[in-house]
Amino acid sequence: MNKTTGLAVAAASFLMACEHPTQPRRLPAPGSSFDLASGLGSKLVFTADRLGRDLPDQLYVSNADGTNEQQLTFTETGANLFPEWSPNGTQIAFMSDRSGVYQVYVMNADGTEIQQVTTDGGSRPYWSPDGHQIAFTAPGVGGADDLFVINVDGTGLVNLTNTAASEGNAAWSPDGRRIAFNSNRDGNAEIYVVNADGSDPVRLTVAPAADLAPDWSPDGRKITFESSRDGNREIYVMNADGTDQVRLTFDARIDAFPSWSRDGKWIAFHRQVVTIPGLAAPNGSELFAIRPDGTELTQLTHATPASFSAFVSWGQGHASQP
Repeated sequence: MNKTTGLAVAAASFLMACEHPTQPRRLPAPGSSFDLASGLGSKLVFTADRLGRDLPDQLYVSNADGTNEQQLTFTETGANLFPEWSPNGTQIAFMSDRSGVYQVYVMNADGTEIQQVTTDGGSRPYWSPDGHQIAFTAPGVGGADDLFVINVDGTGLVNLTNTAASEGNAAWSPDGRRIAFNSNRDGNAEIYVVNADGSDPVRLTVAPAADLAPDWSPDGRKITFESSRDGNREIYVMNADGTDQVRLTFDARIDAFPSWSRDGKWIAFHRQVVTIPGLAAPNGSELFAIRPDGTELTQLTHATPASFSAFVSWGQGHASQP
């Protein structure tokens, strides 16, 4: 997976390349109840390099406890990154450079019927709550990344932000009225929200280091995100208005790209548990889950150092039937 580092950086403009460990490792709480999750009908879709680091990164689906892992994409060239479940769980949006340029694609949840949505480039897709549109990141008129919205059939392209700043990692609120994202329009990467039409931007975070990759809780009351404000990338949660920002993870390694479970009881993310000489994150990463109050940290995948697991999205339903 020596290619994916550059690909991930291109997809998420504000990725931090270096870590500065400041905290000891926090171990999973004993007696975790996470084993119940697989019985609640939840599943994960994520990127991994199970076939080898020098081969294209593919998309995989598993039950939320990491069991019944199945490969969804089978490209011979080009990576498949940042998958995102549709609201009804029947489709997955993702980004891929299989054509030579990053574009947004949509496929059925079983990997069939892959269709290209964008034509002029696109990354980091995120569905609207009604499943009719996809927000994504792409270069704007001035070359900096802007937020765009497009219909799932590829029509109705709209630039929402259209600024000279770099903006990305869009996340639609559950009620469809707002979109959270990260932007450096005020000099440092922070979390903002705008109305779904791009109007009335509001800054939610003010930190000395990058705040990135917001994701709304299913009830719309909370936003989880990653931040380097305390020296290295960790997972945080805050109220949807930006108040009560709380750090959830305490680890000297990279914790990144959080995703809420559909019942709002867990937050999944990836952690770089192994450092691979000469290769940056997400190499050496595994998927973890944690409660929104910071308890019951639980490892979900166990493939390192041979393979990484990263860029997770949490959906409904089983990956496979008993």
